[in-house]
Amino acid sequence: MFLRHALLLSATLALAVPAAAQTWHVTGLFNTGVNAAGAPLSGYAVDPHYAIVGNAVFSTAYASRLGDGSPIDTAAWVPDTALSSWINPVIGTGFVDRAGVTDALRYETHFQVQAGFETQVRLQGRWAADDGGLRIWLNGVQVPGVPVAQADSWHSFSIASGFKAGDNVLAFDTLSTQSPTGLRVEVSAVPEPGTVSLWMAGALLVTLRLRRPA
Repeated sequence: MFLRHALLLSATLALAVPAAAQTWHVTGLFNTGVNAAGAPLSGYAVDPHYAIVGNAVFSTAYASRLGDGSPIDTAAWVPDTALSSWINPVIGTGFVDRAGVTDALRYETHFQVQAGFETQVRLQGRWAADDGGLRIWLNGVQVPGVPVAQADSWHSFSIASGFKAGDNVLAFDTLSTQSPTGLRVEVSAVPEPGTVSLWMAGALLVTLRLRRPA
């Protein structure tokens, strides 16, 4: 009976690890379209965490929300939640396309990994994009196995390696040959599965030792 309770205690404690890992190992990681507290920005506000890089026309990412017009209001894009909102290269979702210049956009965000935990962190997330999301990059290296993202549904991704101590750069490539265009990302940091197993084993060992008669 005691062993059963010990296992349940270890499992319960392990459930708290992902949130703790987010605090201990990774900072500065945000969903699209939120402020420093993680709350959704108002429509057309500048996203403080994501920027467009390497483009001759666009550089700032603006938030857009339900009520800001089509295609969000027509349900053609994944609808708003309390966790994130869409970002776009202009105020509003439409833009004037310049073939070969504005078609391809790269959105970047920076986050920090605590030294010593580079191999113990995994990013779990999902994304959507219009017309499509093509690639995800971590520190300049393309993340393998990422599905092409569309605007009307979520597409999951996982990143298990390639982290470094200090500043890390997460980038998302989108392609849109005609207006409108946008990006939506929800992402969080969790410990590698092996880290959780070791933590559970350690918690169980401590529990059993505490139970051992003097």
